[in-house]
Amino acid sequence: MNRIAAPALALSVWLLLLPGVPVSAADDDFRLSLEVLTHLLTHDQELVRGAAAAALAELGPSGTHAALTTALRDPSPRVRTFAIQSAGRMGRAAAIPAVRAAAGDPDSNVRIAALSALGLSRDPSVLGEVRKALHDKEPIVQLVAHEALVRLKQPQSAQPFLAAARDFSPAVRGAAMGILGRLKDPSALAVLTLGLHDPDPSVRSFAAGALGDLGAASAVTALVDALSDQDPYVRNFAAGSLGRLNAKVAIPALWEAVKDSDSLVRLAAAESLVRLGEGEAALAIRELARDPEYGVRSAAVGAMARSDPSRAMALALAAFDDPAPRVRVASVQALGRVGGRTAVPYLRRALLDKDLTVRAFAAGHLGAVAADRKHKKGN
Repeated sequence: MNRIAAPALALSVWLLLLPGVPVSAADDDFRLSLEVLTHLLTHDQELVRGAAAAALAELGPSGTHAALTTALRDPSPRVRTFAIQSAGRMGRAAAIPAVRAAAGDPDSNVRIAALSALGLSRDPSVLGEVRKALHDKEPIVQLVAHEALVRLKQPQSAQPFLAAARDFSPAVRGAAMGILGRLKDPSALAVLTLGLHDPDPSVRSFAAGALGDLGAASAVTALVDALSDQDPYVRNFAAGSLGRLNAKVAIPALWEAVKDSDSLVRLAAAESLVRLGEGEAALAIRELARDPEYGVRSAAVGAMARSDPSRAMALALAAFDDPAPRVRVASVQALGRVGGRTAVPYLRRALLDKDLTVRAFAAGHLGAVAADRKHKKGN
């Protein structure tokens, strides 16, 4: 962060927290949020800049062009990837030359992010950049380009994806299955079901997740069987997909999965059960929010926000002062998504968190709440 500007920024945040200091809610919160993120985008740590680039998406397109441009020019491929994803979430991917140019970035992950965002833009003006990527040296980049063309309503068959699902490379097979699920192509059901028996556990995980995305009720039996897979990641994705498929027939199997030896499998099963109307499974999520592993605690906070927003606020507040920054980030994200105006004092306080990634996401969600309040007031 700019060392000269940092004290002034901290002071402006501190003034917001003082009792009796008037705060014009929406405009001041949004301005401050953008100011925080703009400064964090110049920090010397890649992790901090990446968090700020990702958090920009919460603010939306209004007033964020300069900050987004800074992130898109970052020397780190990881930060550029987050910035492209944010541009996509804002609905601005096709309108920003740097995103279109990123379809030819030296880093394959950046190219993948750019092509995905351009495809989701539904803007036919990006067809040139996307078609050029069909000849990329990386097979996964080629697949994402084909996916983008489908989203851009260009004539495409499922053959490139079905062929890639049989590729010798596990990474290519997994990527193909993920795309088939996202595109919800009914012809993919047999390939994805077969993928649950792939020798590589990462491919089986992709297949389990893709079957949930596909939305095919006929996949439920195969996914219930996958709850017994030897790999915990496969069991995790299978449990999550059963919830997304609204598979009430799988409720007994999911209750068994709540007893799984792996914490994240237990969490995925509990989240799916809550989605399926088994409200008492929220007790398992609350228990996992106290797990010794910070990764499990943070995932539990996120799971509650997704599956049971009415109970998520209390869980997020309980995690607000967790010693692990990752858990505090999850708390801030949950508060921003389910708390509305009630979350504002906590999000302002999190702008002074000792961890800069927490500050970044607090700024993003505070700005999002402010933008929403301003929009509602305008209507």
